[in-house]
Amino acid sequence: MSDDKLAKLDYYTLLGIDARASLADVKRAFRKFARRYHPDRFSDAEAAKRDRATAIYRRGSEAYQVLTDPRTRAAYDDALRRGQLRLDATERDRAIRQPEDAPAERTGPPIQSAQARLFFEKGVEAAHQGNWRKCWHLLQSALELEPESEFIKSRLEQVRQRLRA
Repeated sequence: MSDDKLAKLDYYTLLGIDARASLADVKRAFRKFARRYHPDRFSDAEAAKRDRATAIYRRGSEAYQVLTDPRTRAAYDDALRRGQLRLDATERDRAIRQPEDAPAERTGPPIQSAQARLFFEKGVEAAHQGNWRKCWHLLQSALELEPESEFIKSRLEQVRQRLRA
């Protein structure tokens, strides 16, 4: 995974979870992620590989910090709907300062039509089952219904890369 590919991943994809994942799911996914990418695993590797593992691990840690706090997670979901894959420090601070009892609505991925959302969710299920070709077709159907959706386009590109690998 190069830095270019890393920059194209949202926090959910990076940790391999669904946007509706529970707190326990996020924690479980991060533990699995950490076992794979922790820089200590690469202490004997060449410098480039160590640096890459460190960059990946830092981004995963960032994802964990954001997704385990309900206020920052809600702010991240809003940012993700706007096509922003990372939550910058300013937005994170603003979310943290928000009162705990403030409503933290989570409406899922930024997909407008119910039919496109259904195709997208079925695509996510197919991906979780490892059926990347079916996932690609379902996401393609969702994109046909919402051709301007950067969110669906980015997911489709991730699946394309997976199919090429």
